[in-house]
Amino acid sequence: MENMAELDTKKIVAGIEKLFADNNHFVFWYDAQGEFADNIADITEQLREPVVIMGKNEQFKTKLTLVAMEQQGQSALVYSPAPKPDLTENFMTDMLYYSREYTANALVMLRQELRVPDEDAATFQEQKRFFASKDRQAKFQRLYQPGKDLQMAIMAALAGASDHTMTMVLRAVLQAGIGDTNPVLAEFEKYGLLTQFWENVRNAYGFNGATNSLLDFTTALYLNFAYYQMEKDLPRSIDNYKLTSANNAVTFLSLARNDQTFADTYRQLAEAVWQHLESFSGVSRQLQQLDIVDLLKTDVFANFDRQILAWVVERLQADDFHAVAGTTPLADVLTQREKMYFGKTYHDAYALLQAALVILTYRRREVKNLAAAKEQYITTDYAVDTAYRHFVQRYDRIAIDLTDLLEGIADKVDNTYVNEFLTPTVTAWTTVFDPRDVEPRSWQRSFYRTFISSPKERIVVIISDAFRFEAAAELKRKLDDQDVYSTELDTVYSGLPSVTYFGMPALLPHQTLTYQPDKTVLVDGLKADTLGKRRQILQNRDPQSNADHVMTFLKDWDTPQRKQLLAGQKVVYLYHNEVDATGDDAKTEKQVFNATEEAINTIARTIGFLRNLSVAHIIVTADHGYLYKRSGLDSADKIDISGHDLDVLGQRYAISSETIEQPGVRSQRLGALLNNVDQRRVYYPATDSIFKSAGAGQNYVHGGASPEEMIVPVLHVRTQSGRSKATPVSIKVTEGAHRITSRSVMVPISQEEPVTDKTTAATYVLYFVDSQDRPISNEQRYVADSREDDPQSPSRRQSFYLTLQDRDFDNSGAYYLIIQNAETKEEIQRIQYQMDLTIKGDFGFDI
Repeated sequence: MENMAELDTKKIVAGIEKLFADNNHFVFWYDAQGEFADNIADITEQLREPVVIMGKNEQFKTKLTLVAMEQQGQSALVYSPAPKPDLTENFMTDMLYYSREYTANALVMLRQELRVPDEDAATFQEQKRFFASKDRQAKFQRLYQPGKDLQMAIMAALAGASDHTMTMVLRAVLQAGIGDTNPVLAEFEKYGLLTQFWENVRNAYGFNGATNSLLDFTTALYLNFAYYQMEKDLPRSIDNYKLTSANNAVTFLSLARNDQTFADTYRQLAEAVWQHLESFSGVSRQLQQLDIVDLLKTDVFANFDRQILAWVVERLQADDFHAVAGTTPLADVLTQREKMYFGKTYHDAYALLQAALVILTYRRREVKNLAAAKEQYITTDYAVDTAYRHFVQRYDRIAIDLTDLLEGIADKVDNTYVNEFLTPTVTAWTTVFDPRDVEPRSWQRSFYRTFISSPKERIVVIISDAFRFEAAAELKRKLDDQDVYSTELDTVYSGLPSVTYFGMPALLPHQTLTYQPDKTVLVDGLKADTLGKRRQILQNRDPQSNADHVMTFLKDWDTPQRKQLLAGQKVVYLYHNEVDATGDDAKTEKQVFNATEEAINTIARTIGFLRNLSVAHIIVTADHGYLYKRSGLDSADKIDISGHDLDVLGQRYAISSETIEQPGVRSQRLGALLNNVDQRRVYYPATDSIFKSAGAGQNYVHGGASPEEMIVPVLHVRTQSGRSKATPVSIKVTEGAHRITSRSVMVPISQEEPVTDKTTAATYVLYFVDSQDRPISNEQRYVADSREDDPQSPSRRQSFYLTLQDRDFDNSGAYYLIIQNAETKEEIQRIQYQMDLTIKGDFGFDI
């Protein structure tokens, strides 16, 4: 037997010292099992008298030592790590008659030290093998609370649980796996606790399985949780999994899956249970055929989300855009599921279907002139381009196992976007576009004169290549969510061709712009094709001007260097090239939508840095926009004008002195676009087609005439100093009577104010606790993100059910509803509830 753990040797020493009274010279201690051999050194240090250790076969030697000590009047403790010999074989028999004898029971002493009460002495004795290890004793001591269930504490120590409750022991068991071999259960069996564990499981959760199977029990947990959420009884086909204490199962899984230390295990077990259920065709069929209304209520299995996704895809494929699940419209189905447990797992799938719904249901209106075309685009049409960008981005990111499910809708969305939105929109634009209808100040070439000239305050201009209007609108929304910014989104028309070497010079101060056949536009006779040349042109107009690159500003410089760039300047241009650089490369053009999103984030970070450097006015603009569609073009969609004498030929434009009259091709005089007398003409497709030309890809293009290419954003950002004063939106319980009369408690919640720039969206967790802050119910999450002004709006009001454990409650005790911020873990509210339940018998251990 292993030695007992180190005891409080002071008690042993005190007991021995008492035996040296009345001139007694020797105290004999026969330690039959050698239980205290490891403690003798410590005892020797504390004892006033010396210690004589009598080893095996050392009786005669020891007796000579003791006789000599007795003659000199000395005393000693005689310790023998062996049983006391029989009387006829004990050389110390005569000395024992006038000496004292000490005995100690290590197990009893250990039990007393661990503060295990006498009524648990028998159980403690049964577990002496467990307590024979110092490491196991240390674990037990950290977990045990005197008077609590001794066996649960031992199980917790063996399982490595964080406390001795059934909840935490079960978590530890399940984290070890639910297959045929579970190392924790093997430990329970080793120490004779396996039967007790299963008895506790059956008592606590009402498990009635024919065998003690972790797989069957876990399946019961998940099924009861799922049907509880659906507010339905388990069907007959799976009635054998019914738990008679289902409330405890609901509470267990609800709390466990929202705990980050168990979340991965929850998902793994959910998948294992689902696969187990699929092996029973009848059960699998029943779960696959659940009504959509029931499915919407439950988020126990990830496969439920897949079924909902399939249902939505089926509705979209059938053009049933007004379909409802019960009373819930398609769009609300998607937003609700995103907020539920597997919402993050399927975020991209739900988001792409939301985008698909926007594209498939949009109906554009005919426009009669350029002003109407522009107004329609910047108020409504641009949202379709944003939706298509989001759709393609999410589709590229979805898991492989969802590809088959979503492939069909991807084709439908792409066809709809191109044939019913993009082509008609571009065609309408080229039909009404006439430079004579554009006011001089609305041209991009008037940018500096209109927005920058003679600034009363320092202005920083961020020019992001190919940062089109819809991206600027998204950046605006992102900034508007923060109360340290106020924004205004203006626009200008780019010239034609809508390309970088025309757009960048147009944004600089100038008197004249002149096109050169070498793909340059001169600014007052000067080239502007490098950062240095642009900086010089700015300084020619105002010496207190500067220019640099956004990425240099963000990544390469520290704060003093950033301050140096701005010091003493009135106008600073920062150039950024994330979108165009990605789209113009055939190897990366399919990533252009990701690059657009990254550009939004990069510019937002840059604005944040500038605000911290006390820049009060920032303008975000671009040189041009772009067209992008995922589907490729057939050769029939490409217009061949190569038989003409062309100065330059791009995919969406050409410049020539020659007159080209060809179907599907429109043109404008270059001088009308540059405000000079240049008689050459800019030619461009009348639709979203392209010219046959040598170039990069054919999915990402620009240079032609379309609102996506030509409507250039001018986003004014005003900053405020100091920290944000925005606070999370608040919620409250709208019911006045805070009483618990059943184990299923309805908690009605309202979002007190809408999300604005002064208030931010927040996620709250709600659950009940007892007076010792121990959870006694499941958790519910409430996402407060409504922007609706009406406090009675359904998006701002919701009711949850919290389910109490099946355990003993004291009707005179204190119980509280906790409202906690899910992100910060801050307790927002603690509302006392009066318990008014019929008392149910306790289990004898803590759940």
